[in-house]
Amino acid sequence: MTVKLRKRKLANGNESLYLDIYQSGKRAYEFLGLYLTKDKTASKGTLELAKAIQAKRLVEIQNSEYGFVPHFKKKANFVDYFARIAQGKPRDDTAWNNALKHLQAFTSGRIQFSAVTDDWLETFKAYLVTKVSQNTAHTYFSKIKAALRQAVKEKIILSNPGDLVSQIMMQDMERTFLELGEIEKLAQTPCRDHGVKRAFLFSCFTGLRLSDIKALEWNNIKGDVLEFRQRKTKGFEYLHLSTMAKQILTERLNSKILNMQNTTVFNVPSPTQLGRVLKQWCKDAGINKRVTFHTSRHTFATLALTQGVDLYTVSKLLGHKTIQATQIYAKIVDEKKKAAMESLPVIELRK
Repeated sequence: MTVKLRKRKLANGNESLYLDIYQSGKRAYEFLGLYLTKDKTASKGTLELAKAIQAKRLVEIQNSEYGFVPHFKKKANFVDYFARIAQGKPRDDTAWNNALKHLQAFTSGRIQFSAVTDDWLETFKAYLVTKVSQNTAHTYFSKIKAALRQAVKEKIILSNPGDLVSQIMMQDMERTFLELGEIEKLAQTPCRDHGVKRAFLFSCFTGLRLSDIKALEWNNIKGDVLEFRQRKTKGFEYLHLSTMAKQILTERLNSKILNMQNTTVFNVPSPTQLGRVLKQWCKDAGINKRVTFHTSRHTFATLALTQGVDLYTVSKLLGHKTIQATQIYAKIVDEKKKAAMESLPVIELRK
């Protein structure tokens, strides 16, 4: 553990003083807002002040090892800290960046860790639900709580105020899915983007998220098994491929031979272009449902349950961390069964 006082030369000839703090294998910098100028008398006093701050920081960091949080850590900007975490997330993980935008708007770009209390979190919760849907607010608020948990691990704060605040409740939403007959229609209907068609159908028979479809490479395929790390949960999955999924991969492999530089299995366009292609393709197939790429994942879940696969297995196939996340699909299948029973003809009974 070290706290070194360093200087940085500025364009105007002055020198900026800052602390180079190294602790537990991590380095941080604290700029003191103090400058050495050509005025030697003033600079001497400034340097003495900087050294006093250096000594104070060293004591504070030593105390932190015994359960005390240094004052300068409490004063750190939580927004900057959150932004640093967001920058380390995959580009397609938009939730972190979107949560950051709302955090910046709510705080005008700055709030000290010491001000992030349970009361403040409650007001931020209330703000979120006025700006986005309840389910989206749930997602964004979970990122805030995750950042605070990380701050505890890094000993920036001793306890997580998020533990005292309940999560925003998720609302059950209607999940659009395709019937087997509709999947067959799409399979038989030409699509202007061959890659989108194959990627969507592959997801219908594997349940892979769009982020995992985009990242899927040929070296993830080991015979009849798909081995990959989920982009969202970071969990490593082993997925046995169905006959239809293998058929789609075989077709893609044959086309890959023409271009051996392709390491990814599917080429998927931008979200805007992807939405347009899906919309036109479904329209050409005579499907009037609002279909997004995520519809393929819902389709896989309901199709598997309809075919008799048990809920626990479907949960594992989808990569859900808890079975509660999969139960919504069981409700959909139960409603389908109920509708099927109610559609049975009524006959006249006579004595």
